[in-house]
Amino acid sequence: MSLTDLQAQQITLVRVLEQTRDNGGLWTAGDAHEATRAARELVGRGAPFPAFVARRAQWALEEIQRRTPDQAIRLQAPRLPFLAGFVLAVCALLAGFATDYLAAQPHIDVVEWPLVLLIAWNGLVFTWLSLAWLWRRIGPGQGSHGLPAAALGRWWVWEMLGLRSGKSRPWAVDFRQAWTTLAAPLQAVRFRLAAHLAALLFALGAVSSFFARGISEEYRAGWKTTYAFVNGELLHAIISVVLAPGAWLLNLPIPDAQHIDALRMPGGAGEVAEPWIWLYGVSVLAWVAVPRLGLVLLNVLARWRLRRAFPLPLRAAYFITLRAVWRGQNIGVVVVPFRYALSPDVRSRLATMLERIYGLAVDIAIEPPVLMGEDATDWKKALHPEGHVAVLALFPLAATAEADPHGVLLQRLQRSAGSDTPVVPVVDMGGFPHQDIERLRLRQRCNQWRRVLDKVGGKPLFVDLQQTREEDLQALHQRLNHDH
Repeated sequence: MSLTDLQAQQITLVRVLEQTRDNGGLWTAGDAHEATRAARELVGRGAPFPAFVARRAQWALEEIQRRTPDQAIRLQAPRLPFLAGFVLAVCALLAGFATDYLAAQPHIDVVEWPLVLLIAWNGLVFTWLSLAWLWRRIGPGQGSHGLPAAALGRWWVWEMLGLRSGKSRPWAVDFRQAWTTLAAPLQAVRFRLAAHLAALLFALGAVSSFFARGISEEYRAGWKTTYAFVNGELLHAIISVVLAPGAWLLNLPIPDAQHIDALRMPGGAGEVAEPWIWLYGVSVLAWVAVPRLGLVLLNVLARWRLRRAFPLPLRAAYFITLRAVWRGQNIGVVVVPFRYALSPDVRSRLATMLERIYGLAVDIAIEPPVLMGEDATDWKKALHPEGHVAVLALFPLAATAEADPHGVLLQRLQRSAGSDTPVVPVVDMGGFPHQDIERLRLRQRCNQWRRVLDKVGGKPLFVDLQQTREEDLQALHQRLNHDH
């Protein structure tokens, strides 16, 4: 099943409410569990996972609206970006129509430089777009979608939420950042569509103005120059390329160099410009308008496809928990401290970090410390037969790392949890001295833990659970997503 862009927006919004630092009290862990249960009942057992996630998000937003109408979150269809696109299109058409009048002369040049430059500029743009497309196919990655797409994305979210300020809704900033990143490909397509449509209308306006010149008076074709090197042969070489499409489509011959020499002014009177108008008009349509129209249609198709099948990644840790419950599995995260009694503050910080990674629907189980003393199998009590989405083995940095028992415990947890469940050894740096004089000792102790745990295939993650730091949260987030 494919997700529409509206469904992806709702899923992302609910995800932010369940992972943000402060959702304003709109959504709680109990609400998240109830949303999960309700969505399972509504979609049925045979529904695909994207349908379950989409229905859960829809139910959550409907529940927020029912429970607190004054804080209801309505994702509105943006209007100002479409209005701006319409204004841009109209201005492009008028600007194209005005170019011929701004550069108006009493005659039409054999080499009509405004149109020649228009063709040349569009040729450079098409070449650049072709090279960029080729690079995306053979290059190392997609790369950035550009500043215009990012700016359009921020504007789009601002309009979509209808927010004048994020102060009353602290989660709005997180949602704006999340959706701007996810929707960057769609916004890039929208920007390219507007740009190509504007360029197409500019070219049509310029051609229309060129044709309109001869309606009310007779224009003659000729050329003037100050420089001796400009002659009929040079001009013929230029127009042989520029007017080739028009000459082929209209079956009109391009005048030779001698004929062009005879049109030089003021010595000559030139000739009636109608054939030149047709040659230039059709050539601009062939060189510029038709390719731009093709690009417009391609981006219309790309926008339609992205809106109907939005590429929302469903592999993050947040979706791992939802996929587990969709399958009827346990969605808990188990924290196994080894000979380490956690204070209430540390337990609360760790649980908050895990909720921000996995969402409020996850069950955080922080087990009593494992000792592996007289009862060498007490670690088994922490793991349940139905499994978990993640297991964290928690060690204090102040302890001396040893292959037995630290490495042994990690190996046993890995075998018991299975290959599909990430087992992350977390070394708590809290309480260890961080002063300058102690930094060498700190590095030595960290390297000791790395040597011991690396031997059993466990790359340790060093965090400070005595304080809530955003960098520790991001490191844990990346590690849990990477290890799965």
